Amino acid sequence: MLCQLAHQFPPFIEHFLERSRPLRRRFREETVTDLLIGSLIAAGGRRISVEFPNEPVTGADMELNFVNPDDNTFFGILIQAKQSYGDGNIWTRHGYKQLLHTVGRGPKLQAVALCDAARAQSATYPLYIFYHPKSTSDLARGAGFPAVTGASLADGYFIERLVIGATSQTLRTRNKCLKTIAPLLFRLTELFCPPTILAIGPQALLSGDFDVPIAMGREEGRPISGIYIPPTPAAIRERIVASREAMVKTGDMAFAVLPDVPEVADRIPAEVQAVIERRRDGGLEEGGLPRWRITFVSSSPRDIGAELDRMRQRLG
Repeated sequence: MLCQLAHQFPPFIEHFLERSRPLRRRFREETVTDLLIGSLIAAGGRRISVEFPNEPVTGADMELNFVNPDDNTFFGILIQAKQSYGDGNIWTRHGYKQLLHTVGRGPKLQAVALCDAARAQSATYPLYIFYHPKSTSDLARGAGFPAVTGASLADGYFIERLVIGATSQTLRTRNKCLKTIAPLLFRLTELFCPPTILAIGPQALLSGDFDVPIAMGREEGRPISGIYIPPTPAAIRERIVASREAMVKTGDMAFAVLPDVPEVADRIPAEVQAVIERRRDGGLEEGGLPRWRITFVSSSPRDIGAELDRMRQRLG
């Protein structure tokens, strides 16, 4: 389901933002982020827990926590959202005018606050999500940058370097323009796809007790049936590593000297474990947080062959 969202949400946002361009009051990134959170709730079902924020006080707009209670693993992502602005057919003049903003009224840059928050937490990595209207996306894709979509991701540490390096007016203009950032973007599908299927076995399917779509796929060359679940912490980490390696292969060696992607933690943080337990017990999510907090609960693969053997033994 998350993979389907990753395909459908960016083109929806392209059209959504395009319709607001002629308006005096354009939609801001907070509105788009709210739409994204609503889409995640609809796509994730009972395996996603969403907690609502109060006024943000850090550099992150969203906190995505991926957990697997089966092996007690955890990986987190902190995300800062920015929207592109620009008119006309020269796409290189489009950019993110608020990219160099500070946190509140203080001197600390949002990008630095985002990365500092990630550095201070276990198994956590910073990303940016950039929102683009259709006209901007079309122009950039036409120029050879296919990852420019309604919602695109970028490495938070690289954006931090650009922001810190904007020490003159020329660099301030250059480092926040789409021409500079377009080569750094990757798609939502690279984080949420391919879909993860938890095989549940034929006897479970016969019960007819599922209120979620049944998924069909393949595992180690054999067909499986099951339910869609969020990616495991290990899968999310591997996909972030892969996105960085892809950037290095394009020739941008600056990615090679960024901080390493941390290993998956072998312990779920206490506050995240509390979220899982509240959801399991039917309690309300915690409110008043400094940012959106979304917890994705995954599961380890099941050995369906062994499960079938156990069924045969019971029947025989």
